[in-house]
Amino acid sequence: MSSGQANVLLCVTKLREEEKRIAELLTAQGLQVEVNLDSMALPLGEAHGSPGRKPPDIALIRCLSQKNALSRATLLDLAGIRTLNSVQAITVCTNKIHQAVVFEGRGIPQPRFQVAFTAASLGEAFEAFGQVFVVKPASSSWGRGIARIVGREGLDGWIAARESLDPSHQSFPVLVQEYVDKGDFDIRVVVVGREPIAAFRRVSPDNWKTNTHLGAEVEPLVVDAEIRALCGRLTDVLGEGIYGVDLFYDYKEHRYLVCEVNQNPEFAKSWKIHGVDVASHIAAYVGSKIASVRSFQPT
Repeated sequence: MSSGQANVLLCVTKLREEEKRIAELLTAQGLQVEVNLDSMALPLGEAHGSPGRKPPDIALIRCLSQKNALSRATLLDLAGIRTLNSVQAITVCTNKIHQAVVFEGRGIPQPRFQVAFTAASLGEAFEAFGQVFVVKPASSSWGRGIARIVGREGLDGWIAARESLDPSHQSFPVLVQEYVDKGDFDIRVVVVGREPIAAFRRVSPDNWKTNTHLGAEVEPLVVDAEIRALCGRLTDVLGEGIYGVDLFYDYKEHRYLVCEVNQNPEFAKSWKIHGVDVASHIAAYVGSKIASVRSFQPT
């Protein structure tokens, strides 16, 4: 997609609708975009590319695999190439346990949690969270591997299945969260830079997992002062970047809680409903970061 020096290295698993539009908008700014698939070599130096070739100004990380996103961003960062998001942010966002611990230390409101290092230690969570809680693997997307445990029988069934599939307990530790009475929806807020540009409810009356990949419907939502302030606190912790912030409204405590923060928000379906052109905001943000990088380069 580019000729000559690339300004933006667009790291993707595949070029989806979202990434195509981001690339088109960056090109319209006069920037050179180079698409880099997970299977391709990274421009880590002359040994890995063309002799004399200058590195890109910035790498936009949009890999579907959280493992690949972190691995490739880390290599690029070590090679001196700035990444969006930062390696530090991706490290936190791609591990639910890391997130919970970091947010706890910084006072971010979230569901109560424990980290279970063995199946046996889940019994402690059973007592702590009132016989209903949620178990999450450290790394997962689209709701995969997340289970709601109800009652001792449900816990025993989960442990038995896990021991059968994972006898050496390689999937531990896992995150254990209290089950929050959030109604039939959660809230996704898209943050670009430090600005919450769009918010919407993901409504799923028939599934406690409110995820658009699982059939949840999108309902636009106004970004109120409380959501804006909470997103500001999150970017203080993670640094500015491009995030999908998932919130619960806790009807018991009457406040928002942070469920998790995604470092690679998808928007192909949602933006057509809430009407905010997320790709345009991302392209403008990336362009501004390149201008900032260039302003510090010696002439």
